[in-house]
Amino acid sequence: MFLCVPCCEAQNFAVDYPPYQSKNTDGIEITRIVCNDTATILYMEAYNAPDYWVRLSSNLSLRGKESGQSYPVIRSQGFELNKEIYMPTSGNVSFTLQFAPLSPKERTIDFIEGTGEGDWQITGIDLKPEREKRKVRCHLSGRVVNSPQSSRLVLIKSGGDMRTAPWQSIPVKDGKFEYDLYTDIEEAYDIFIWNDVVNNASWMPSTFFAENGTVNFTLHSTSEESPVNLVDTRNPQTHELQRIIEESESKFDLTELHSQMEILEKDSRWYSEAYQEFRAKLEAAKSPEERDVLYRERDSLIESGEAYTPEAREIENEAKQILQQRERWRMEQIRIKPSLAGLYLINERVKSPGTEDVSPYLEIFQSVYEKRYPTHPYTAQIKQLMEEGRAEVGKRFIDFSAPDLNGKLIRLSEQIQGKFAVIDFWASWCGPCRRNSKQMIPIYERYKDKGFTVVGVAREQGDGKAMRQAIEKDGYPWINLIELNDANRLWERYGIGNGGGSVFLVDDKGIIIAVRPSAEEIEEILSRELQ
Repeated sequence: MFLCVPCCEAQNFAVDYPPYQSKNTDGIEITRIVCNDTATILYMEAYNAPDYWVRLSSNLSLRGKESGQSYPVIRSQGFELNKEIYMPTSGNVSFTLQFAPLSPKERTIDFIEGTGEGDWQITGIDLKPEREKRKVRCHLSGRVVNSPQSSRLVLIKSGGDMRTAPWQSIPVKDGKFEYDLYTDIEEAYDIFIWNDVVNNASWMPSTFFAENGTVNFTLHSTSEESPVNLVDTRNPQTHELQRIIEESESKFDLTELHSQMEILEKDSRWYSEAYQEFRAKLEAAKSPEERDVLYRERDSLIESGEAYTPEAREIENEAKQILQQRERWRMEQIRIKPSLAGLYLINERVKSPGTEDVSPYLEIFQSVYEKRYPTHPYTAQIKQLMEEGRAEVGKRFIDFSAPDLNGKLIRLSEQIQGKFAVIDFWASWCGPCRRNSKQMIPIYERYKDKGFTVVGVAREQGDGKAMRQAIEKDGYPWINLIELNDANRLWERYGIGNGGGSVFLVDDKGIIIAVRPSAEEIEEILSRELQ
């Protein structure tokens, strides 16, 4: 009897929100695993846009990493297997899956739908996460107001893109949610409503720090008129971040200018005649390729200010002055009251510089923050951006290593040394990026033997399957590397932000000579330089 007790105890446990290594879908989530002597029960959530369907195969099984044993599904409750289940208004269906009981040996399992292409998998599911050993336990709780259709929240590191960066799904039940965030690092996270992304193509993140204590949220859908989220906590870093942002917005208020802008827009006096003519052309465009060309024209009109009426430009200039005053006030607060929240704001500003001079932030970082937070990831990121500089015309390209389709690590500089080169940042899910890349194929073929090359870099999540399919379909003949789960922060380092991609043309000395050039502009330069 004594010898049997450890075995029985090992088979009886429950784990909420089990962590995992990787998955190839966001359509299903495991929120709880209960294991006992008679069964293994997975509490599941299926998600998709309303009126779209989700299907799960009856070939489902769990695979134990320690034993190699397979545990087939026995029963599904609340979700019929092998059938297309259409999503309700919430975009969510809750159900349970029952499997055979696990061997006491198992500490890690894989969720396997099947062996076919596209079958869903969640791998490396940790059955015994040692969360009590983590330095930080941040309890999140709250409610979603006036939005009964909201069924799920997205929890992601602040500034991350859910198309590429790992994120945690938090179910919303009867408008309420609870979640414990365990981590070893105090850093900023964003939380927002998943349904807003799917239904409204917009989201309103609430930013907070992972620190010991509780954070309470009151979240509103972006479908509401003038929604305002509330974050209530005594946690010091989140409180300081709120103070800086809220006081700066109160002292340097844009409300009156927004009202003036709304009046001009209502009276059709915000956009210039030239821009309104452009919008008519955009609406009449019949192909994605035609729209891509028009988007370049749009960007040019906006950058030059020709998109706006004189009245609108006056309001824009006033707003710019207020924003500059707001930024100077924030910088002074960051300087005189150093905190982790201040380090976060410096990092956010430095990694998304736009056309503004960020040297004042860098000076504050070097004089106040670098020694104060020497081991924090934000410090390392800022120092890397300082060392590499901006990826802009006249500067040297930023070197990096990334895996190719076979997993071999490739150094960019070794591929383009002594050549004119296009560094083509793209993604399988970015239509304009792929259309732009396809336009490069004939140019590559004409100049590849004259000292020109192309290196593609795809921004993907989970695995490289979608990237491989895109390359096969589009026929890119050059080497392609993969930026998986933003591991190297390449989009950030090249100043692309959360966009799908961009193009950088580099000369044979490694100097960037064009950013986001069209295929025609690239060919014009090559025809001149490589004759």
